[in-house]
Amino acid sequence: MKIAICGAGTVGTGVAQILHDNADLIKLRGGEAIEIAVVASRRPPSEGPLADLEFTSDLISVCGRSDVDVVVELMGGTTDAKHLIETSLRAGKSVVTANKALIAEHGDDLFEIAAKHDVSLKFEASVAGSIPIIKVLQESLAGARIGWIAGIINGTANFILTEMASEGVSRSFDTVLAEAQALGYAEADPTFDIDGTDAAHKLAILGALAFDQPLRFDQVHIEGIAEIDPSDFKFAKAFGYRIKHLGVARSSGESLEMAVYPCLVSTAAMLSGIDGVLNGVLVSSEAAGETFCCGAGAGAGPTGNAVVADLIDLQRQGLRPGSDAPRRTDESLKMLRPEETEAGFYLRITVEDRPGVMSGITTVLADFGISLDKIMQEDAANHRATIALVTDSIVQGVVEQAVAKLEQHDAVLGKIQKIRVF
Repeated sequence: MKIAICGAGTVGTGVAQILHDNADLIKLRGGEAIEIAVVASRRPPSEGPLADLEFTSDLISVCGRSDVDVVVELMGGTTDAKHLIETSLRAGKSVVTANKALIAEHGDDLFEIAAKHDVSLKFEASVAGSIPIIKVLQESLAGARIGWIAGIINGTANFILTEMASEGVSRSFDTVLAEAQALGYAEADPTFDIDGTDAAHKLAILGALAFDQPLRFDQVHIEGIAEIDPSDFKFAKAFGYRIKHLGVARSSGESLEMAVYPCLVSTAAMLSGIDGVLNGVLVSSEAAGETFCCGAGAGAGPTGNAVVADLIDLQRQGLRPGSDAPRRTDESLKMLRPEETEAGFYLRITVEDRPGVMSGITTVLADFGISLDKIMQEDAANHRATIALVTDSIVQGVVEQAVAKLEQHDAVLGKIQKIRVF
């Protein structure tokens, strides 16, 4: 099987290195060799395993080449990459991609083109790097009714939260972000990682696969991590939690919740132990119970490995079209708005340190029917105090109303921090 690698960056280099280093193993497991016929990118690679291969800067030209069986799209973005994939599929070439944004935002249209032209569009590498979560949902759990998925699916955000929670001198979000950039874990522009957009792209894909739905990225509720304060980690630890940035998709059978947000996760839960740049995905189903997958979420080796796995799948299929697209139920589930969902909530409230304030806070919460699971108060300087509490499960809209009421209280100083409890 001969392939064109489009995109000569980190992942393209990783794919070429794996194909070179493991050539005998890949031929044994896939039934034939995988050869790189051409490398296409805006600039020719100057070093590494791609440097000595045939090169073209005309990306679209690879779609019509008779010596290319599969186009591997590793360019990123949703404009040129979309045109390349559409052209490849219409030319009768199967495509392997690592492009989560493109699949999340335009996947339904691309899968339709692939089906019309009897080719495959494979995308294991688009979510969570080395973790084969796409195959777990499509194959291993194909017979299981899934209730929910929760995942740490962005390594940059997880690294930042892990470092902010580490023992010793507390560090601000901005300080740790700068450290992540210096180490190469965060991009120069880290917006998509820290505001949750990257995780939301991945969650949209997982939710569509798990619940047999259309891809609905535009309906994923997204919250980032920039507002997390070092004090939140201290209170979370005291309450028996860690703070993680989760993508959560949950179905009642009639409705669907999909959201990315910071969460307090119990220290007894598997997801709480996923630190640094690792990813972890937990799937709960009726038949199989909880299935947990953990591994490196990005990088040349992990993501390149997922690309090669898809190529081997195509080898085994004999390049016949596979059923890669999310299946569809007859009707789309109703998407819940954030205020309709239910969870426990952590609140951190800065108040004037004077008699009666604590009782006033709890009275407002009680007026909204909110009961408390945990509460503590810590005195601060300048006659201030911090009240931290965890509520029992309650509809988010009710909590938001209570928080708005509390922020009008004459003893409450500033904005109240609100984080969900998973």
